Amino acid sequence: MIWLVLAISVVVLIAVVMKRKEEEKRKFFESKGIKANKPRFFLITMYKLIMKQMGIVDMVESLYYEYPEDDKVVGFWDGNTPIIMMKDPDVIKNFCVKEFEHFQDHRDFLSEKMDPLFGNSLFVLRDQKWRDMRATLSPAFTGSKMRLMCDLIVEIGVQMAEFLQKEAKEKGPQTYEMKQLFSRVSNDVIATCAFGINVDSLKHKSNDFYLTAKILSDFDSVGKMLRMTFYRFFPKFSNVIGLKFNPDKESNFFRSLVTDAMKYREQQNIIRPDMIHLLMEAKKGNLNHAKTEKDTAGFATVDESSAQWKKSNRNWSETEIVAQCFLFLLAGFETVSSALSFTAYEICVNPDVQERLYEEIKTVNENLQGQRINYETLQKMKYLDMVISESLRKYPPATVTDRECNKDITLDLFEGLSYEFKKKYSMWIPIYSLHRDPKYFPNPEKFDPERFSDENKSSINPNVYVPFGVGPRNCVVLVITVVALIAIMRRRKDVERRKYFESKGIKANKPGLFLVTMYKLIMKKLGIVDIIEGMYNEYPEDDKSLVTDAMKYREQQNIIRPDMINLLMEAKKGKLNHTKTEKDTAGFATVDESSAHWKKSDRT
Repeated sequence: MIWLVLAISVVVLIAVVMKRKEEEKRKFFESKGIKANKPRFFLITMYKLIMKQMGIVDMVESLYYEYPEDDKVVGFWDGNTPIIMMKDPDVIKNFCVKEFEHFQDHRDFLSEKMDPLFGNSLFVLRDQKWRDMRATLSPAFTGSKMRLMCDLIVEIGVQMAEFLQKEAKEKGPQTYEMKQLFSRVSNDVIATCAFGINVDSLKHKSNDFYLTAKILSDFDSVGKMLRMTFYRFFPKFSNVIGLKFNPDKESNFFRSLVTDAMKYREQQNIIRPDMIHLLMEAKKGNLNHAKTEKDTAGFATVDESSAQWKKSNRNWSETEIVAQCFLFLLAGFETVSSALSFTAYEICVNPDVQERLYEEIKTVNENLQGQRINYETLQKMKYLDMVISESLRKYPPATVTDRECNKDITLDLFEGLSYEFKKKYSMWIPIYSLHRDPKYFPNPEKFDPERFSDENKSSINPNVYVPFGVGPRNCVVLVITVVALIAIMRRRKDVERRKYFESKGIKANKPGLFLVTMYKLIMKKLGIVDIIEGMYNEYPEDDKSLVTDAMKYREQQNIIRPDMINLLMEAKKGKLNHTKTEKDTAGFATVDESSAHWKKSDRT
């Protein structure tokens, strides 16, 4: 009994101490004129995140909306680190652009020792080493270099289309889980663009590249989240015990892919327009921005040509170069497939968007005259860019991004409020919340590509539309090219089905996605009555002629098909009769029509 009392006393004491500590943290911000979130036990929040009882979106949204709209910043603590969440576009611009030299790094969440490849990637690098790598790689991500990769991506799009067509032809209509489908397509794009190999993950579902990439890119696993949390609180001890972020076997697999490819290309003097070639050129110092180069890939992309990076003379090791290919895998595998899935979903549930996008694609296809799509053509597809930009607004790849102060300095958060930053203090940019704030995007839950039209996009503050980060420390993606290919193939198939009926003079219902309809039926958001009523009432009464139109068409073409329409047509002509020897033997539960002595009718 005494042990139980002692245990309860210890738990209560810990809870009291933690609560007092949380109150002290809250007063830290309030004493500086900054509103802070209500005290929460940090360990409880971390437990809920790790066990998936809450998501990072839930946490960020609760912080963002805890205080009124006119609050430009809000304070909270991440363990023992004070964080300022920026809610105002001017504050974001000031700290991520004007004061960038003091806030250029992300918070440290793993070391080079913990993972030599990921730890040397552009995302994790810090201080001058990050600046040098950014300057070295900047020319590799301009429009002219992406243009060279476009053919590789188009090839994967064609590969996917051929697979889906073959499956449908051999097995009939197929059902796919779109996230899994797009994960495999994204994997193949990364394989060809970053690692210089051709992989068909739709056809060869258990290939080593896909399975290994899936393991390494799973940042939501409990194991990885625990390792990152442990390193955050005990960085030195983590290095001493040799804590690893990724398994050596999988990391070495990708290291060998890149190093072997680089050696072989140098020996055989092979040039292939992919990431490995660009990194080999960057290592030699042969990558430069063209003087006349200007990126015009679209609203959602980053203009690397305008970034004035001073060329670095640093000699990069093989590991540091390989790490950038590795980043391409880790950053692209999940984000690209998620972006594709969300975009495909919105295209399907918004018929007006779908129709307009199809018309643009149809025009582009006609102009191509059977040739494959290319980078220059993609740049002209304004509505496609609007659709993807809106998709990235509603579903940004990252919920939040951060910046860490690299020196002790006092700065104005905004007019009338200064704040003393210590080294390691951090700031958060809540991307998801900014993108869904009605103050910046009216009716934010509506999928509305018109926000990004030529007439409207000038009204969007670029400091609150930040799907790939803010300021010089941003990201570059290839999503626009892949989504273009997916949109073309998905939409064209729906419209072709509709035109099948229209070519025969029969009006058909508007195209919709079969998977979405099935989902609504299963989840009881839609009933079979709703579907039938919707189709029945879609056109005026004089257009409801599926049976009569079919009868006329069959008579004209002399078509005989053993179905109900054919039997009714025969009955109308008086050609249906029982044969004298006919006897029904269909079963006990059926009616023997042959034994019923019906007198033939002469009615017309």
